[in-house]
Formats: sequence, C-alpha cells, structure tokens
Amino acid sequence: MSSKLQLTIRGLDPTTKSALTKKANRQGISLNRYVLKALRQSVGIEDSDKRYLEMKQFLSKHRIGQEDEESLEEALSWSDRASLLKQDKE
Repeated sequence: MSSKLQLTIRGLDPTTKSALTKKANRQGISLNRYVLKALRQSVGIEDSDKRYLEMKQFLSKHRIGQEDEESLEEALSWSDRASLLKQDKE
C-alpha cells in the first residue's frame, strides 16, 4: 500500500504560479498533477516528456504548418493525460 504525502510550497511568486498553471492547462491536467510530474522529472524519476522534447527539437528544425502543429500538440497532450490515467490505475 503506497501512502500519499502532502507538501506545502511556500514563497511561490505569482509569475511562477502563472507559468505552471499555463503549462498544466496546455496539457489538460490539474496544476497539482503538473507540479508532481515536473518534480518527478526534475529528480530523474519520470522520463515521459523525453519523446515530447525530442519532437519539439525535431519541429524546431523542420517546420510544419500551424494546423498540423496544433494537431500534434493536441495528440501529445492526450497521450500525456492517458499516461497519467494509466499511472493512477496502477
């Protein structure tokens, strides 16, 4: 049985909160879930954004149309949400 702990972050400035909120909204997930994911990635526990970053690097070198780029962003966001839902069930 895994226990879930609670952590309070003090001193969070409005600019950082706004940036975190925007990123969470882009991925279609809650701020809390996004911050947990970002923390896991920053300490090397979670690697799920590796393909996303590789795709971003690829796209920066090979331009595609705005409509295709939006579709790709939507597909990657859906994939991230599906991955998080799968993790919640496990």
